[in-house]
This record gives sequence, C-alpha cells and structure tokens, in this order.
Amino acid sequence: MNKNYTWFNHLLSFVGIILGVYLGFYINERGKIKGESKERVLLVTSMINDLKADIKTFEEYQIPKNKNYTKRLDSLLILLSENRVEAFNQSMVKIFQVENFTPNSSIYNSITSSGKINLLNDLQLQKKLTDFYNGTVIECVEKNRIQAEFFMDELVQWFIKNSDLTEMKIQNRENLTTLKNTILIYRSLVDQKVDHYQLIVEEAKELKERLSDLVDTD
Repeated sequence: MNKNYTWFNHLLSFVGIILGVYLGFYINERGKIKGESKERVLLVTSMINDLKADIKTFEEYQIPKNKNYTKRLDSLLILLSENRVEAFNQSMVKIFQVENFTPNSSIYNSITSSGKINLLNDLQLQKKLTDFYNGTVIECVEKNRIQAEFFMDELVQWFIKNSDLTEMKIQNRENLTTLKNTILIYRSLVDQKVDHYQLIVEEAKELKERLSDLVDTD
C-alpha cells in the first residue's frame, strides 16, 4: 500500500513538473506573441502615418504645383514660337521654379534591415511593400534625378551662355531654336514625373488600406 502510494506520489510530481514546464513555455510564448503584436502595430502605424503624409504632399502640393509648372513651360514655348523674346524675358524666371519630392522610406528600410518585416505575417503584403519601396519609390528618385540633371546640364547651361541672369534677359537670339527644343524635352520629363507621382498616390493608398486592415486584426 505504501509502495503504491509512493509511486502515485512520484507520478503526480512528474506530471506537475511537466505541466509546470509546459505552462512556463505557454506563458513565455504568449508573452512573445503579445510583444510581437504590439511591435507590429507600432511599426505598421508608423508606415501608415508616413504614407498618409506622402499622399497629402503629392495630392495637395507636388502634383498641382508641377502641373502648373508644365503650363508655365507651355506658355514660354508659345512665346518662343512667336518670337516674342521680350515677353519671354519677363516670364523667364518661371522656368527656375523646380519642385521635386520622394516618399519617406525610412520606416520600411528600418524594418527590412532588422528583419522585422516578417512580423507582418502576410507574404503578399510584404511583396507589395517591396514592390512599392524598392520599385516605384526608387523609380521616383530616378525621375527626379533625371529632371534635375537635365535642368542643370541643359537649360541652366543654355541660359548661362546666352543670357544675362542678373537682368533675366536673353542676349543671344540666334540660338532660340535650341532653347525651344530643350524646353520641350524638359517639359516631357516633368510630365513623366507627374504621371509617376500619380501612380505613387494610387499605390500608396492601396498599401495604406492593406496596412490599416492589418492593424484592425491585431
């Protein structure tokens, strides 16, 4: 009887140890999951806020500002086509008002470099983020660069060689065809950039919705 009791007591102790270890692992895992959930919400919320700010900047400032810029370029082209150089001189300053913008990717770069992108637990969303930040945003940087370089290397150089920038007056009127062609090419670069800005807004809005859904599930 005592022997059976002893074995039963050992069995209870053994079961107690197993349950204790299991409970410890369970509590630890639950704490880890809860911690990951909080971190995921924090990271996703930060990305959402960045996307909101970028969308607002593009929609309320950059896109309308650059569209107005192309209209000013068109008006300058018309003046050159009509050989109205004096009128062009009066409006020449408009061509030097360049506006560029690139979405903020610091949060995305941070979570990818740290490996925390896996906290999203959504491979399709991870791919969309990668396509956006490593594709669409990088292309935006490139279009901004191309416009800025063409502006400095072609347009500004033409004005340095053929005009008095302190007076904002063209001095060499024999090279206006080159100027007209240069402005025409430059305008197409600005157009392409604006089209890409609009694509960024569309993709950013879609990502914002997907990320918002992820926060809601947590």
